[in-house]
Amino acid sequence: MRPLASQLRSAVAAVVTLGAGALGGGVFAALGLPAAWISGALVVSIALAVAGVRIAVPEWIRFLAFIVLGTSMGTALMPETFARAATWPVSMACLGASVLATMAGGALFLNRVAGWSRETAFWASAPGAFGTVVAMAADTNADLRKVAFAQALRLFLLVAALPNVLGAAGLTAGGLPPPPHVSTALEVAILLAVCVTTGLGAAWLKVPGGLILGALAGSAALHATSLSSAVLPQAFIVPAFVVLGASVGVRFLGTTLGTIRAYFFASLGAFLVAVSISTLFALLAAWLTGDDLGKLVTAFAPGALEAMTALGFALGYDPAFMSAHHLFRFAGLSVALPVAARLLFAVVEEAKEVTRHAAPTEGEHTK
Repeated sequence: MRPLASQLRSAVAAVVTLGAGALGGGVFAALGLPAAWISGALVVSIALAVAGVRIAVPEWIRFLAFIVLGTSMGTALMPETFARAATWPVSMACLGASVLATMAGGALFLNRVAGWSRETAFWASAPGAFGTVVAMAADTNADLRKVAFAQALRLFLLVAALPNVLGAAGLTAGGLPPPPHVSTALEVAILLAVCVTTGLGAAWLKVPGGLILGALAGSAALHATSLSSAVLPQAFIVPAFVVLGASVGVRFLGTTLGTIRAYFFASLGAFLVAVSISTLFALLAAWLTGDDLGKLVTAFAPGALEAMTALGFALGYDPAFMSAHHLFRFAGLSVALPVAARLLFAVVEEAKEVTRHAAPTEGEHTK
């Protein structure tokens, strides 16, 4: 068991983080910015991290927030939502091509323009799956600081800037709709109990983003079959958005101004390349399917599964579409990245080693 002093420090760090995040979210909401509670909490928590303030979001609070977000997303799913799923294979095919092109473009920029090593550029340009990418990169010759910074900066820019860019372009769906009715405490309790069970089940099965997607699945099943009509009050959803934004900000712990100066422009350039490519594929998907462009841009955005699914929900987009596409991207990356890394680096190095051993020595040439 941790000493009392350590527990107190952790509790104070959590209170400071979430309190400041709520303040930042409130300011952004007062300014009328899209996805205000997520992006406001994110910006403030990153500012605290860079300033050297100890910040933290306890795991149990993250657990509650993800269950609430997944549950709330599921309440927005209707039978007609699944009728529209017939067009998803087309958009998913475009998404698959987008992931390949996005990663290739980002890696080329970081390697050829920014001068990062090939392995560092490869892992830094992976579009999303932050934790998985950093864990995989740790077992390679990649510069883990650069990889982590590029991944974290991309996620920050997507969460903080994408809603405002879409809003300025008139592409948002109008934000989170108000609950259609007020549910009783018993209805909400039953809904949450089911969603906690499905969320824990998905996490136990190691489904990517299991807590949020499992809760979403449980809630969607209840609502699609008319077994429940309960909705969560805003008093549950807004704090969950704050926790999500602060959780992303915590990833910047240990980031100094020196690190930002050293890696910022290279990471920013790679981000702009990646977003430009993913937007082009979103435009192609919109043309092929006739679907909403803002929704497709958000679904194709190369960010973390949980954060981008929740961001799309906060912007008023179909949560089933968002979760399906980001899960598809995450699963594809989790399988393809180690295989691609093996082909690009390990096999190449082995071939070079064989070539070096097979090359005739100077004495053999003389003979």
